[in-house]
Amino acid sequence: MRLTLLLLISITFNVFAKTPPSIVFYYNDVDSVRELINYDRVVVNANLITDKQIQTLHTAGSLVFAYLSVGEYDGEILPSTLASASPAKNENWQSHAMMLSSPAWQKHLLAEAKKVTKRGFDGLFLDTLDSYYLFTDSEKEQTLQQQALAKIIDSLYQLPTHPKLILNRGFEVIPQIKAPIYAVAAESLYDSYHPVDQTYHKVSENDRNWLAGKLAEVKARNIETIAIDYIPASERERQKDAAQRLLDEGYTPYISDGLLYEFGTSTIQPVAKRVLGFYDSQYGAMNSSQCHRMMAMPIEYKGYVPDCQDVNNFNFSQVDISRYAAVYTWLEQASFQRVPALSLWLDTVIFKTPVLFINQLPTDNALLARLGIQNSGDLSGKITLKVGHAWLRNRYPLRFSQFETQAKITIDKNTITPLITIEDQQQNTSTLFFKAGWGGAILNPLPVASLANETEVWQIDPFRLVDETLQLPVIPAADATTESGRRILTSHVDGDGFPSKGWFPGKPYTAEVLLEHVFKKYTLPQTVSVIEGEVGERGLYPKESPQLEAIARKIFKLPHVEIASHTFSHPFFWDFDKVVDSSAYGENLPIPGYTVDYNNEIIGSIDYINKNLAPKNKKARLVLWSGKADPKEDILAIAEKANLLNVNGGNTYVVRGNDNFTQVSPTITWYPSAVHVYAPVLNENLYTNLWTEHHDGYGRAVETFQLLGEPRRLKTISIYYHMYSGAYPASLKGLTNVYDWAIKQKATPLYLSEYAERARTLYETGLSKTLSGEWLITSTGIKSIRAPYRLGYPVTPTSELAGWNQGPDGNYLMLTKTRTRLQFSTTQSNAPRLQSANAQLTKWLAQGSTIHWAFNSHVPFEMELTNMNHCTLRSNKALAKTQLPPNRVRYQSNKNGVFQGTLNCNNL
Repeated sequence: MRLTLLLLISITFNVFAKTPPSIVFYYNDVDSVRELINYDRVVVNANLITDKQIQTLHTAGSLVFAYLSVGEYDGEILPSTLASASPAKNENWQSHAMMLSSPAWQKHLLAEAKKVTKRGFDGLFLDTLDSYYLFTDSEKEQTLQQQALAKIIDSLYQLPTHPKLILNRGFEVIPQIKAPIYAVAAESLYDSYHPVDQTYHKVSENDRNWLAGKLAEVKARNIETIAIDYIPASERERQKDAAQRLLDEGYTPYISDGLLYEFGTSTIQPVAKRVLGFYDSQYGAMNSSQCHRMMAMPIEYKGYVPDCQDVNNFNFSQVDISRYAAVYTWLEQASFQRVPALSLWLDTVIFKTPVLFINQLPTDNALLARLGIQNSGDLSGKITLKVGHAWLRNRYPLRFSQFETQAKITIDKNTITPLITIEDQQQNTSTLFFKAGWGGAILNPLPVASLANETEVWQIDPFRLVDETLQLPVIPAADATTESGRRILTSHVDGDGFPSKGWFPGKPYTAEVLLEHVFKKYTLPQTVSVIEGEVGERGLYPKESPQLEAIARKIFKLPHVEIASHTFSHPFFWDFDKVVDSSAYGENLPIPGYTVDYNNEIIGSIDYINKNLAPKNKKARLVLWSGKADPKEDILAIAEKANLLNVNGGNTYVVRGNDNFTQVSPTITWYPSAVHVYAPVLNENLYTNLWTEHHDGYGRAVETFQLLGEPRRLKTISIYYHMYSGAYPASLKGLTNVYDWAIKQKATPLYLSEYAERARTLYETGLSKTLSGEWLITSTGIKSIRAPYRLGYPVTPTSELAGWNQGPDGNYLMLTKTRTRLQFSTTQSNAPRLQSANAQLTKWLAQGSTIHWAFNSHVPFEMELTNMNHCTLRSNKALAKTQLPPNRVRYQSNKNGVFQGTLNCNNL
């Protein structure tokens, strides 16, 4: 028997000698697919995933399977129509075993399968195929149920989409099934889970040998076998070893927790990318919290995903901590007191996952004692800095309010390292900032000070804070600042002031000034918007509308101009649930008889532009938020459902002398149903004191672009202004100075919509590792990966990566496909590669010694290649060649458009 088993394995192993595609079985709630996209195949509960999430998985190249319980009804209450079809109950899972020969049950299964396949699922995972053994004793009864089961499986395949079918066991009926079987899975080959007492156990040798024999029979039919074993994600190394053993034995492995609520290990192991932050909604919304405004940007820059959760409604009972690289809190003491569940949960994850406390410590003394912290009263009198001068050098001075008490925090210095310490007049000391093996804390009045002019400043370096406490491993970082190895350049205009008159001869409209001096002059991609309420007949100026619309049509007709809407009435406030003071700006344009209607503001204005202003060959598909530009998720969803992109908002503004990172926002705000893409850099309002002085002040945006480009590339070069920048000679000069600087930079010009398409997918970029240690990047839209220099140089074959370019803070890698395998080395490869281009890379396909390439360039094309000594380039259009040191070649054209050709290299 044992010899026969080994022979079967050796005969059939060649079927899957190549590493099989990865697979995940995940039955928890799906808030985001950013982990699921790591896997080639995804099995989920159809009720816990949205159609949009299925679409995103398909974009990532993943096949999606819906779980279908064939032998059991797993709902809490069995419908009366099925009551007679259930002769027994599965006590382990508290579900109802079903009679497979029942017409009512067969009809129910077919209806469920139709429902999910219509939603876009690629296949079905058929579970509980053996549950009929719970109520059948005789061989005759079992045979009857097996025949019915085979009939059910065949009928499922006959659905219009012919779904791929994965069976969970069902060994007895496989020979009877006529439909093609995609794969067969089996649980607990080596490691099992007991649901009754929630414990993990090793499988007995007899049980393992029996199951291995059954799986060998499946392999003999050239059917993939998937082995599902149970080890919790808290034991990642054990998971990895178990997966490798199964892979070596010819199975597709999947190792996860007993309830399949965690992201487990298959032929790949996901890298924890989320950083869980807590805020308190009683003090404001998520997008206005310090959790998001202050911490999201440095975390995002590290390549991780900030995940800010409201402490008041977070479900602490079902947290997959394996998907989190770290945890931080930015809370008041009242929040800890009001939500004791937080401290109880922190007590379970501390020492397992790095935790950073910001502003205040928990109020649970038992938890603090476990961490080596004690709150022993208050300091008194004048307080001065004792330790930590280097942290505060060249920062806003640390100040203490005489109206607030300062807690005396003492630490166990054997386990905790103090970084900033203060003392009072009695030489009592308190530690404000410290790090420990479990994370650290930085306490009020650190890390951010509020100034009298209603601004905030970081008192320490936020990047260093993250490095010292959250202990995030260095990873390849998804990047939205760069395209084809060069920094992205965009330009977009809000429609405000279109009907205003400029201080120029003849008093032209500001839009006419910009048309002649900016839009026509600078032929890089430009995104221009209008406010319907300013230019349309339904708006404020119906008599002037024909003339204003004619100007808009001239602008939109320019081949390098992209069309956008800046809404109908320019709402200043997008959250009307809040009580706000609208006296300074008004709630929206005072259009007679109009009350703000969000659908009209977004979809109505887009329809107006497309019908009345847009030329036949292009349409508006982008909305630029107005006013405070902080729409809630439900408002964003209006644009999302209409397939409109959105940009604007955020708080990014720095200049020399005011270069504090509190005013550098993250790239996006992510919600389950929609994504808000922030403007990379704010507009001329911030440079002109809200358009009250220094009308040439926007020229200082060059400083902003420089500060946010080095030593870290935090943002794109984003030229952003209003129509009223065409009002004064000074403002026009400041604007054109920025354009003149920008076009001299080595950048890749994109339309704002193209930037938005990349930015909105930033958090939906998968990162995992193969069992052999390679990085695996899965992109749903991101084209660029920043590899910090500590990772080394990419040595990935040309078939995986087009190339990379050195930046100020790492190597910027150019992705060519959805899934990319990466390896790094301390030495550079001498293989030919693309170093950079000012265009979008649309093809880089290596076939033998030939690379097929293609670009789409919005400006006169330029690309640079490295290690070209043994290569010959051919192109569909003439390119001028320039040899550059060291061993680089530049190819250029004086035209834009589509460029394509081949690169033939003897050293590939």
